[in-house]
Amino acid sequence: MPNIFVATVDNARDRSDLEKSVLRPLERQSVIGNFSDATYPELIDIERRGRGFYAWGLNSRPENVRNWFVMGVGDLLLVGYKGTYRHYAKVLGRYENSSAARAIWGEETPDADLREYLFFLSEPITIGLPYEELSDYLPTKYTEFQQIEEPVSEQITADFGTLERFARKRLLNTAAGGPTLDMSGMIQLSEKELARLQMFDPQSSKDGRTRIIEDLIKRRGHPALRQALLAAYESRCAISNFNAVDTLEAAYIVPYRGKYTHDATNGILLRSDLHVLFDMGKIAIDTRTMSIVLADELMDSNYRLLAGRPLRYPKEEAQRPSTEALDLHRRLAGL
Repeated sequence: MPNIFVATVDNARDRSDLEKSVLRPLERQSVIGNFSDATYPELIDIERRGRGFYAWGLNSRPENVRNWFVMGVGDLLLVGYKGTYRHYAKVLGRYENSSAARAIWGEETPDADLREYLFFLSEPITIGLPYEELSDYLPTKYTEFQQIEEPVSEQITADFGTLERFARKRLLNTAAGGPTLDMSGMIQLSEKELARLQMFDPQSSKDGRTRIIEDLIKRRGHPALRQALLAAYESRCAISNFNAVDTLEAAYIVPYRGKYTHDATNGILLRSDLHVLFDMGKIAIDTRTMSIVLADELMDSNYRLLAGRPLRYPKEEAQRPSTEALDLHRRLAGL
């Protein structure tokens, strides 16, 4: 079973190091150039899964080394300071490497402070949740680097199914500034406000018909992109294989990507209801298997049949959806 670790960065030096290796990706050569050739395949896999190299490390104090040794790939890391959880990531690999530590955090670092027990992370998600908000499960005070006790992790797993679900529900969905695309509540508030203002009442039947047509065109996506996706996906939904053309829409994977916004690689052809769920962050794509991932609440609905289903994508590689964009969409959705 995965574990949860908490690293605190309560002094200026720690936060400076955090800036170098967690808040932004590391220079590739500073990593690759300080490991043996035998480690190269592992590092390339870490770079791919992490969307770059992100790392944290520990000095050689005995309690740090003990915790580092029990850490494994797939464990969860929370980074906190000033009584607030600030970042969330997964552990992708760990290595004892003093030369890499100096390349990452500074050649002038004293031996006693050198973060030679380092570990690589998935691209961290910035959050902002006070420790007290999770006090029903987690401590409110921490040492420099601390493992959450196994009975606590077991209780979390019993209550939420997995530690990742706990993180999604209690960290990513509630954290101030969190990136989750959990838009249901926002939409409900907007609907109530529009109803209060009576903005659904058209001025005339003509205005109403015009508005419906305009809304349908907007919802279907940029006309040129939609036509390109219809051709690329052979007029079938990428998730459901549904082939009623009037219900198929061009879903943007990432809302804005500059001049690439209307490129086919930033789009995916979806049935209208699946388009809504995709935009709301209730559906995402696991690019490792190119299969469908569902939010927990959909697992209690008829949509559960889609979980794990392989994504249909164009035969021509140049028209396939960008895995970078799909990964970003999934990360923002917290799935």
